Amino acid sequence: MKNYELNPDFKVEIVHLESENEDVIVVDNFLKSIEPIVHFANHVAYLESVGSDGTLFPGKRDIMPEPYYRVFKQLIASLQASNLFNHGQKALYLHRCKLSLVTQNATELSLLQRIPHIDSTDDNTFAAVHYISGKASNGTSIYRYIPENLIKITEKNQHLFRDIIKQTKSNESQHQGFLNSNTVLFEQVINIKAKPNRIVLYKSNLLHCANLDNNDNYTSNIKNGRLSISSFFRID
Repeated sequence: MKNYELNPDFKVEIVHLESENEDVIVVDNFLKSIEPIVHFANHVAYLESVGSDGTLFPGKRDIMPEPYYRVFKQLIASLQASNLFNHGQKALYLHRCKLSLVTQNATELSLLQRIPHIDSTDDNTFAAVHYISGKASNGTSIYRYIPENLIKITEKNQHLFRDIIKQTKSNESQHQGFLNSNTVLFEQVINIKAKPNRIVLYKSNLLHCANLDNNDNYTSNIKNGRLSISSFFRID
């Protein structure tokens, strides 16, 4: 089996979010091969039940092995060295890299799973999604909450998330199942397509969610399902 190795020929695209002066970074051909990940998912990983990790992710998860953490750190270091990551040569704290398989269907979601979310209000924390398998449409989007013209949730405005929940309840007919397009409350401002071995990196406090199709039947079938790795890190 091949090792986890950074592909020296990875390609980078910067998607600039002008209203927030933030960049979303898209890296194609991140690893030399995703074979080690596929092997881990099929033969080693113990995918725990939905919600067991304390998050709202609509599926099963397991922690990635240490070699993946090392190659992820190499990617960040390479982006910093090339001035492609907007935090210079600051220290990286990589919290978790989670193998993630969607298994919940649209009819099984709670309200909080049907709206964009954040992972932290801290402006120094980031999230990344590494796509392994699934449809191109099953990527990731950044959203604007239209009533408050809100894209980023910080400590100062986090109270407004209560309004997001309240307004979603008042407009539930437009928010049934997975959010994957514009509604009366939410506007897609960035839409990143999924692609095997593509990784997208963004601030954790940007309103975001996965683009999942409401008509699909999500199961524990790793071969055909939406399999990705979600990573969470901080740069100080």
